[in-house]
Amino acid sequence: MSFGTRLGLVYPAALVAFLATPAFAEDPAEVITQHIEAIDTPADVEAMLLTLPAPQASAQELEEGVDWAAIVNIGKEVWAIIEKNQPVVNISYDYATALPRGITNAGDLDGFSDLQYRSFRMYGTNGFGMTVYDVTYTLVHQYGGSYQGRGRYLATAAVIPSNVDVLWGYTVDLNVNNVSTLNVGSAVDPVGSVSMEMSFKVSTVIKSHTTTTLFQFRGDSADVRATDM
Repeated sequence: MSFGTRLGLVYPAALVAFLATPAFAEDPAEVITQHIEAIDTPADVEAMLLTLPAPQASAQELEEGVDWAAIVNIGKEVWAIIEKNQPVVNISYDYATALPRGITNAGDLDGFSDLQYRSFRMYGTNGFGMTVYDVTYTLVHQYGGSYQGRGRYLATAAVIPSNVDVLWGYTVDLNVNNVSTLNVGSAVDPVGSVSMEMSFKVSTVIKSHTTTTLFQFRGDSADVRATDM
């Protein structure tokens, strides 16, 4: 069985080339332009994903208590990705799911895809053309899981940091916030969806600026949709 597939990401056209964020005014050293570009997934991230254990089925009988059409997240709703220039990663715990209500473990479902992943480089340049931060993050999820042959659900929806490089005098923080789930299919043919906000904050001793991107993962797709907020 193959390990993983690089997933597609749908960004608004304005974000494909770069995301200009005039974070600070006046001093060119404090004016930040943010760029985002798709890159190959770093080898260390792929190696880490390879060690991720598969979800294990629970021992309890679930059939009577399962609501296929009600989608819930049994993972996290908020977690840190980068704190004060240091990557924070625990892929075994820091993720979201979109599963039918009554399910307590993704291992109770069948048919999940291999891990889907794609990496992005996000870096900022100041008014002098200097790169003040350079961060790589990887979007990960598994889609297509079903319970007793019904529904398409999500597991392991996460953002994984790597390669954090920050110029002295700048501080970056990256977090996942406001994770929510929704049935984007129907009661008969449910499709789980996870939306999560990724907030990125860059600070100096003088000022700070935060940008937010909304990611949507679907239980019937290898792609992830991104919307700048």
